[in-house]
Amino acid sequence: MDSRELKKLREWFSKNAAALPWRSLDLNAMRDPYAVWISETMLQQTQVSTVCDYFVRWMERFPDISTLAAASEADVFKYWQGLGYYSRARNILKTAQTVKGSLPATRKELEALPGIGAYTAGAILSLAYHKPEAILDGNLVRIFSRFHALNFLPTESATAAATYWDFAKQVADSPKAYMHNEALMELGRTVCKIKNPDCEKCPLRGQCKAYTNGTAAQFPPPKKHIQKDWHGTVLVVESKDHKILAIHGGQKFFSNQFALPHFETLKSVAAGLPVEAEKLLNIDQVLEQQRVGQIKHNITVHKISCDVLHVILKTTATKAAINHPDFQWIEKAKVTETLANSFSLKALELI
Repeated sequence: MDSRELKKLREWFSKNAAALPWRSLDLNAMRDPYAVWISETMLQQTQVSTVCDYFVRWMERFPDISTLAAASEADVFKYWQGLGYYSRARNILKTAQTVKGSLPATRKELEALPGIGAYTAGAILSLAYHKPEAILDGNLVRIFSRFHALNFLPTESATAAATYWDFAKQVADSPKAYMHNEALMELGRTVCKIKNPDCEKCPLRGQCKAYTNGTAAQFPPPKKHIQKDWHGTVLVVESKDHKILAIHGGQKFFSNQFALPHFETLKSVAAGLPVEAEKLLNIDQVLEQQRVGQIKHNITVHKISCDVLHVILKTTATKAAINHPDFQWIEKAKVTETLANSFSLKALELI
């Protein structure tokens, strides 16, 4: 993209920039590094329309890094609930506890922090500090692929990645890099869309090879998706005094946070306590068990279907024998507030 195309891009962005809670009304103003970090992390794998409300609630609860650093993981997960990919929230908390009040202003220091990669570091440096730093997200990949007619993705090889990053660096080689970067993200979201790109409204169409050739819909090439089916059983274990069992660690999913016990089981097996569940619970303490339905859930490449078993114990929580190194009993009335992952919440809705 030459200087003329970038000037057209800036003019387009000045007229078409959407009002977003993390974006200043003055598009030339430096932004809060903390707000950039949180918004860009939330936007990974999540649509802008979804993130807006989450961002506002988050900033009300954790207005600065110091407040966030003092929070518990459970509280952070509560405000992340529904965004998925909980490792992002965990890394945010770790970073807040590491930096002690403010984010560094160099790429090397930023990328050394938990959960901050090349893209997020570039976004912070560019949008908050106005440094000529490159970024490369899905929107820019799509634009570069169409603009230069690249029939490969940056994930295919180191050479492919370097090619895309070279184009990103060319865009960022300017005192206005912050505006070029954000304008391209906006352009990819609203005009150069995945499906049905609105090329006639694009300020870059004059030099876009895909537009010139009438092949915009063919770029970028499709990703190679690998999806794995996973069937299991989720236990909603309820004690005599109406508390729900949650365990931490040793599970296929949500191993690093408290969640309902879940085990992989065959679809052909009749509903009942899996062998692993019998190892977790003292069967003599089980009063009754009932299959209450099935949930479906997607986590990364896993397409999950689970039978949900409601297991009622004869004993109170304090007397129940649970064979697991890290578990807790949660008041049934408060369990939906305490468990942060939607996987567990879907199962709880069935009882």
